Amino acid sequence: IIYNSHNDFQQTNVIGMYMEEGIGGVTELLKNRMVVPFDGSLHEFKHVIYHELVHVFINDRIYGGSLMNMIKSSNVIVPLWMNEGLAEYLADKWGVNSDMWMRDLAINSNQMPDINQLNGYLAYRGGQSVWKYITSKWGDEVIAEIFNNIIKYGDINKAIESTLGINIDELTNQWHIYLKKQYWGDIEIRDDVRDIARQLTNHETL
Repeated sequence: IIYNSHNDFQQTNVIGMYMEEGIGGVTELLKNRMVVPFDGSLHEFKHVIYHELVHVFINDRIYGGSLMNMIKSSNVIVPLWMNEGLAEYLADKWGVNSDMWMRDLAINSNQMPDINQLNGYLAYRGGQSVWKYITSKWGDEVIAEIFNNIIKYGDINKAIESTLGINIDELTNQWHIYLKKQYWGDIEIRDDVRDIARQLTNHETL
């Protein structure tokens, strides 16, 4: 279902919730319908369609294509990092926005999150990075194999371990090393933001 503007999209009755400004599209599980607005950018429109179609295929393959089938047959919930991350990876394998987020996380974070801790917006950027690492090591064909094993075992961790030969904890460790190798070298060639800027906010007093 395509709306001619984001304003029209925000008023949709397909989803029983208000579509905030930051939501660029949504796929609902009740009838596996995809709802997207067209804002005038063909590039962004294509990206959102690709992203939401991944959710459609995941819903159909894992959950049987509807909420009722999910309730009847599925005992597994695909985590956000896997779902949103794969949607971003297949819609746009990598880009400067994702690169910026992951560089900041790898360089400025006191402790990089475990894969299962990738929630909120990090489910998109972090999950995309995890899939980028997985496919760089095991190839794109491993994506289908992981999802086939999710159906076979009914368990995300068993599916990962059966497919990749490592458990989720070891996958997290390898992903962290991958990020460090990618970005820690940037510390020498980039200015620390604290040296060139003044912080205007204090999160502790908000």
